[in-house]
Amino acid sequence: MRRIVIIGTAVAVLVGAAAAYAAFNNYQGTKLAFQPNAAGTSKKPVGLGMTEKLQANAPTGDRAAPLFNIKLTIYGVKLDAGKLPVCTDSLIEANKTSPTGNCPKGSLIGNGLVISSLGPGTNPSASSGTACKPHLNVFNGGPKTQVFYFYTHSSSDCGGLTTGATAPYDSHISYSGGNAVVNVPLPPDISTKVAGQPNFYGSLITETLNFPKKVNGKGYMVGVGCKNGKRAWSITYKAQDYSTTGGGTETQTVSGKSPC
Repeated sequence: MRRIVIIGTAVAVLVGAAAAYAAFNNYQGTKLAFQPNAAGTSKKPVGLGMTEKLQANAPTGDRAAPLFNIKLTIYGVKLDAGKLPVCTDSLIEANKTSPTGNCPKGSLIGNGLVISSLGPGTNPSASSGTACKPHLNVFNGGPKTQVFYFYTHSSSDCGGLTTGATAPYDSHISYSGGNAVVNVPLPPDISTKVAGQPNFYGSLITETLNFPKKVNGKGYMVGVGCKNGKRAWSITYKAQDYSTTGGGTETQTVSGKSPC
């Protein structure tokens, strides 16, 4: 009898562990693409454009768990190569109702559309969500920073929220082992406390950003290396689960290679 109890307890522990480590989201459809498919070297860098597609999927009937960090690691590229004009959070905050704030001409390096859903942290069901489709501007913040800012064309784009409802936020750029690393902490303002509203979660569905090869005639991203005809990249997502399940966190990485 004692042996049966022990076995039963062990099975229960294993089942509980499996449940604890079940993925909140999956990120199928995530990818990076570069234009042109060129390698470049440190002595002869090649200008690159990039298309970034992020995608989060939850179990059927639910909204994706909100993200609080996204990290891109890209082999053989350098950023802010053209020494473009710089924008800052404070410049945008001074003119929050404008999609470009007070950012200087030539500092806008990327733009795209985000499709998401907003809803209560106490209920992850898709039916409790509100469609939110804001646009996202990305500005050059200098050699170590990018500045992100959401904007809308009308209040119907994102559940009544308009440009300025959320604050700008920054990425942090570094280099390691031939890779550019762009780490993007997502503040509660766009994650688990959207527009400052407690327990109001933002769930990504897709985000497509385009970074052109040239900005006012200057390059932002350049290729400086390639391995065996491929440019390796990875995107690491960190998500927080809904408060109904304890609000735990998880990390998942999607990796790929693009021709170069």
